[in-house]
Amino acid sequence: MNLALLTCLSDGMPKVRSELAKFSQNVAFDVQQLRELGLNIEGNTAYYQLIPQLPLLNPHQISTALPSYRIHYYPIITSTNEWILQNIAHLQKGDLCLAEYQTGGRGRRGRQWLSPFAGQMILSFYWTLDPRKSIDGLSLVVGLAIAEIFGVQVKWPNDILFNGRKLGGILVEIANVKNGRLNLVIGVGINVSMPEKTSINQPYAQLCEIAPNVDRQILFPKLIQHLYTRLERFENSGIDEEFQQAWQKHNAFSHQAVNVLTEQGIISGIEQGIDERGYLQVQCGNELRTFNGGEVSLRRK
Repeated sequence: MNLALLTCLSDGMPKVRSELAKFSQNVAFDVQQLRELGLNIEGNTAYYQLIPQLPLLNPHQISTALPSYRIHYYPIITSTNEWILQNIAHLQKGDLCLAEYQTGGRGRRGRQWLSPFAGQMILSFYWTLDPRKSIDGLSLVVGLAIAEIFGVQVKWPNDILFNGRKLGGILVEIANVKNGRLNLVIGVGINVSMPEKTSINQPYAQLCEIAPNVDRQILFPKLIQHLYTRLERFENSGIDEEFQQAWQKHNAFSHQAVNVLTEQGIISGIEQGIDERGYLQVQCGNELRTFNGGEVSLRRK
């Protein structure tokens, strides 16, 4: 991928070939490679133009709606989580990185996170907690906050679902910073409007199915404020009864027959929500078993 060429095109304005030649020895070849990644680039013998899936974000407007935090906006970025990790020494709790497109987005367990240009909500933010605080269940908190804002469901531990299809994902990473706090980078990716052709090889959902006139500009501040409210409550109260009940309300597999995929094999039972640590509870015959998010996967039976 020619990143310099893509960055030049990322403002969505027409660019004449002579201007693009500064970034590429073979403009037509590099443009075709970008198109093969799913980017919608129109052009002719005179110019090329990258067409965004949705209107580009206005970072100033989002900053105005979130005056307590610094917004760092990049149309093209390797990974918003990676940017936070690299710049964490200069950031304050709650500062954010937003992007239109990631060239190296990551999901859970190192999977690639694929994104169209300006078709998703892509954000990462810096958060800190008391180091004595257990972070068991933290990713569930982020998942529930997203589900509450969009009126969708969560699949333990932190997949965001709409009608059984994946709407978004979460990536939580611990940063090694010596400041007496537990330092976290929390990344979120939500499908908003996807192109007809994508390289995603599983059923996926998008917010435009729920609200055809969805506006990312309005949703970003709303989502971020609710995320931070939920995280502050988690630091004070943990996975308390209120949280467990709220999570169960959005639980995609509540009281359904499920398979839990472990290293030892498949365990079947009836899903019973989460406990005070955020662990999955499954009724297996007469035994109520619990599972930690790092060690297993959950599937509907």
